[in-house]
Amino acid sequence: MSPTVDHYKVVELTVPGYASDTLKSAVRATRAAIQANVDNLGAGTPSRAPKFVKLLRDNKIIDDKNQSIATTNHNETVSALRDIEASMDANDEGVDSSTYGTYSVAGDAYDDIETAVNRLQRTIDDAKNTPGPRVDPTGREYWPESVEGPLRTACATTAATVEQRMRDAATDIQRYADHINNSAPDNPISSGYGGTTAPLTTPWSGHSYVPPADSSTIDKIKGFAENELGVTEIGTNHVNRPYNIDDAWCASFATWVWKQSGIDVGWSNKNYVPSVWSDATGKGWADSDMSSARPGDLVVFGGQHHIGVVVARNGNSITTIEGNSGDAVRQHTYNLSSGNFTGVIHPPAKTTANV
Repeated sequence: MSPTVDHYKVVELTVPGYASDTLKSAVRATRAAIQANVDNLGAGTPSRAPKFVKLLRDNKIIDDKNQSIATTNHNETVSALRDIEASMDANDEGVDSSTYGTYSVAGDAYDDIETAVNRLQRTIDDAKNTPGPRVDPTGREYWPESVEGPLRTACATTAATVEQRMRDAATDIQRYADHINNSAPDNPISSGYGGTTAPLTTPWSGHSYVPPADSSTIDKIKGFAENELGVTEIGTNHVNRPYNIDDAWCASFATWVWKQSGIDVGWSNKNYVPSVWSDATGKGWADSDMSSARPGDLVVFGGQHHIGVVVARNGNSITTIEGNSGDAVRQHTYNLSSGNFTGVIHPPAKTTANV
């Protein structure tokens, strides 16, 4: 647990010292995942929470029914779990703690999550007594796989329960936001980051954009982004477009626009705004000076919870196109002096030579 992170509620899980490194790593990773979920819940951003169960499946630690998969390569499994734990901590570090407690739904959901965590801890504690540890010829206590396997499954099952509760919370928060929006005056509506939103007067065209042969990189970025205006979610966080990830999709959209335009960056996590900003900073493309914003840039908003594509600059204002803006691809305008920004990410220099 990072001591620098301000938690909404502290999540604790313990395991006896004689547990294997594999089980200890599984419990630590589970705790980190639930902590990140809880903190995102407290901040009112449950859709931003990490998808721990998917990572376990991707690394073949559990199957598609959340059952633990036995392994003979324990070192590899421990290494994978430690990497997953680190990614959970990274997600948690990106939570905006200044908004803790803003959403009433957080308290109700947290109670359910706390119940699931306590149930998991009782399962671990019960195993200490029944059947209890075995003792090898050297006197070392240990749990056999017949005990640890089900405990790893219990970790995954608990995490899946938490993630489902987070999805429910995200739906509740969206319904509340929709209620507020429906009660507000018609377009333009205020943006949560200080700008105005252009009305969606027509649905998405349904046609793919084909840039002219002589298009510059910046023209392609503007063309691909503008062509997506009006794309709207079907259900929660699902769009029938190539950038769909069935999750918060603003970063996936922005990355897709760049890639279609010839900028294939290869972010460490193209779907997670803090990772995109961190990677861009490491490459020297991130710029916190908003006066440098120009068409073709990606703009990262305050708290690193949202990202969009800059398509125009007019004096001290920028026009952006953003995926997952409410429930659609929308156009916004911001004053650079009063907007809430982290900064912009400039395209790599070699891709803009033909601008």
